[in-house]
Amino acid sequence: AMCRRNTTTNTSIPLYNRHVLSDNPQNYQCPCHGRIKAIDKHGYHMTACKIGGNAIRLHDNLVHTLVALFRLLGLSVALEPMHMFSDLEADDNRRPDILIRNPYGGGSQIIVDAAVVGFNGSTRTHNNKPQQVITRRESQKISKYGTVATDNGLVFLAAVCSTTGEMGESIKNLYHQQIRLKLQLVDGEVKKSKVRKIMKHCVSHISAAINRSASRNIFLNATKMVNLARHTQQNFSSSTSCDLTSSSASSSPDDLIQQFELQIMNQNVLQI
Repeated sequence: AMCRRNTTTNTSIPLYNRHVLSDNPQNYQCPCHGRIKAIDKHGYHMTACKIGGNAIRLHDNLVHTLVALFRLLGLSVALEPMHMFSDLEADDNRRPDILIRNPYGGGSQIIVDAAVVGFNGSTRTHNNKPQQVITRRESQKISKYGTVATDNGLVFLAAVCSTTGEMGESIKNLYHQQIRLKLQLVDGEVKKSKVRKIMKHCVSHISAAINRSASRNIFLNATKMVNLARHTQQNFSSSTSCDLTSSSASSSPDDLIQQFELQIMNQNVLQI
């Protein structure tokens, strides 16, 4: 939901109840940004929380999807090339996510650095301007890589997307340009319908990758919160015959996801 006013509560996220003595408010808070703050009931924070590798998982899945789509277009792509700027500064450890060696249309090679931002970030000052957070993050990426890329004869583009799947203009324009030039090279003509169809395919895959990762991050964190609350409640329970093995959630959310995926794979095999 791009519109914050239409966002609904995620019922899988447990909420703190101050009337229950066993509820510890710390179980419903997160210190990942250097200060303790309550975890929201919508799942905004959980999608890209730095604790537990959620932010890294979300970023890496986006980058791998971008690389796969570029390669489908026939481009030679390097994933996280190292020491790209060491000729100017020996200790320069900056490492962009993607290097496109042979962009269609010729010209300089292109480096791309990706980022996923929360659409409800602090840089968004107006409900009707969801693009603000993406534009701000693109500016930060340009400040980091723009000058050094130019000094090395490269072109830099920021691939910034929101946790709701919205894409920044830079990465959309790059895909649109490369699709159009690829069709011109292969077919000798560029049909707008083909460009739209391939572009829709790319956008759908990128949005699906972000949505899948964000949903899993919420599920993993919500499950950990449920298990933590259950463990705390056992120490306050008046019942002496509590089954310690019973749980409303898996002891390992990652194992549960793997089990679901295995069941789906087995079901697909049986259907075939």
